[in-house]
Amino acid sequence: MFERLLFRRSDLSRHRNGPYAKERERYLTLLMEEGRALPTLRQIANLLYQMAEQLPLNLPSITPTQIEAAARQWSTALVCCRSSRHRMETKFVFHATNWLHMLGRLHKPVSQLPFTTELDAFLHFEHQERGLADASLMMHKTRLRPFLNWAAADHIKTLHKITPEDISRYFTWQAAQRPWKRTTISIHVKALRNFFRFAQSMNWCTPGLANTIDAPRIYKFDRLPRGPLWSDVQRLLVASSGDTPSDIRDHAMLLLLAVYGLRSSEVRHLCLDDIDWEQEVIRVRRTKQRKTQHYPLLRNVGDAILRYLREVRPRCSYREVFVTRIQPFRPLTATCLGTMVRNRLFQLGLTLPCYGPHALRHSCATHLLAERFTFKDIAEHLGHLALESTQIYAKTNLAALEEVGQLDLSGLVAHTEHCAHLATPIYPRGSMEALQAVAAISLGGLL
Repeated sequence: MFERLLFRRSDLSRHRNGPYAKERERYLTLLMEEGRALPTLRQIANLLYQMAEQLPLNLPSITPTQIEAAARQWSTALVCCRSSRHRMETKFVFHATNWLHMLGRLHKPVSQLPFTTELDAFLHFEHQERGLADASLMMHKTRLRPFLNWAAADHIKTLHKITPEDISRYFTWQAAQRPWKRTTISIHVKALRNFFRFAQSMNWCTPGLANTIDAPRIYKFDRLPRGPLWSDVQRLLVASSGDTPSDIRDHAMLLLLAVYGLRSSEVRHLCLDDIDWEQEVIRVRRTKQRKTQHYPLLRNVGDAILRYLREVRPRCSYREVFVTRIQPFRPLTATCLGTMVRNRLFQLGLTLPCYGPHALRHSCATHLLAERFTFKDIAEHLGHLALESTQIYAKTNLAALEEVGQLDLSGLVAHTEHCAHLATPIYPRGSMEALQAVAAISLGGLL
């Protein structure tokens, strides 16, 4: 590895004979497999040599505090400005942490947060018994941790001492910090209920505490889907159809979000093996429903993905289709994809209640409903398991609502046959031809 990075014999001999040469070489090989460029690896190799001399590697494990102390001691000897020393110190801490973690010699101090044992046991139960995904577990943790910290700050040492009045005071305190909407309060109440039901099963809290937590009434279908108009989606795709690397990658992802109505995770987890170019089929893993769904690969969508793979996507070991453009190459995160969609919508000057990738899913469903597809067809296209999840889009079909408002109730019996005719599926349900037709209508409105 050193032979590919170093050209001077003196440098090559110094790195080969230096401390922990094999361990440093392993780390550099790992970074090369991630797609780091040779000039970057050359800088990291010199930095690793300094780490091997500055860190107390004679100890069995090293703490983050010791890494930061070694970085400060090393940076003070550099002849450069203060900002440059801070930047080099940050790189030292970053690579030293990753290097020691790879070697298994990084000592992470045990968290001293209150009720950590109870929270970890609850999350383990949710994962093993209920089969919740990692994203759901993270959301549960995010909603429960503020309450547990507040309880500890209020001198509540055990869950047995928590009363319904304490929970009411917590929500009153939160309302004073920042106003919560009914949906936000309901989400936090649901998380607390599940936590205290588990705590009751473990005899950690007062029996029946979960049932005393009341949530505000949430009316079903009380909000309209929060997506841009289909004409704005067309403008969005036209604006992203440029020739820059960012435009080529973003255009392919936006087509998947708008035409197929995919979720953010479904686009990010799409792998190279999920696209069958010969059969023109794309496979989508519905992580929320734990199933796999096959879609016809439309020509324009396939061309956009193929152009990205040929011209933009870097070579790396990851099988995900969409990866970062800056080293180290990684699969896209939810934050990265969400920021891209929001920035693209902001550039159009739109005023929307929601700017994330899910807004394009709403737009796809609303457009298909306007094209007089049935709820069954739309549910299959979006991957909904129940039609109740699709019924909310009925409120956005203004043409159909206007038609219902103009009904002559005196001829209600005769009109029933007319409504039954409208409810007849336009395309055969549950077939690849149906999905082909639905996706073609989505794409047709974008051309």
